[in-house]
Amino acid sequence: MPVAMVSYADTRDQYDSVPTVLDPKPAGLILHAASELPDGRVQIVDVWESIDASKAFEQTLFPAFEKAGLLEEMMSREQPVAYETFDLVK
Repeated sequence: MPVAMVSYADTRDQYDSVPTVLDPKPAGLILHAASELPDGRVQIVDVWESIDASKAFEQTLFPAFEKAGLLEEMMSREQPVAYETFDLVK
């Protein structure tokens, strides 16, 4: 079952500092969207085919955080929670 996850970056510069990890599109990723909020934070919405697909992507994402010098900061934050979707329009 697809799962939706919402996460945040403190700033657009922080979001942009993470090396491109979505090219090519990761296996199991249905949707990725990033929006700059009025307070300057970036809200990131990802929809995955399954929780397993989202967990597999961590093997790519965490090294990208480390390369950007953000791994410790990201790991110290509350981690995104995967919620099963009940209505997904593609």
